[in-house]
Amino acid sequence: MATEWIPDYGELLKRGVTIPLDGTEDDAVTAVLQQLDAGGPLPSETDVRQLVQDARAGYQGD
Repeated sequence: MATEWIPDYGELLKRGVTIPLDGTEDDAVTAVLQQLDAGGPLPSETDVRQLVQDARAGYQGD
């Protein structure tokens, strides 16, 4: 299943991409890149890192 790169956080979540909110930022970036590496266009690590940072900044915790 190819997941095309859409630089819209909400749209990526609708398509099933998850962004780990625990662990290191590097681990989260790697996890997102692995999810997106399904044969479709792959974003740069910089774009994914910004996505992870934005998601974590908006996360308030439990």
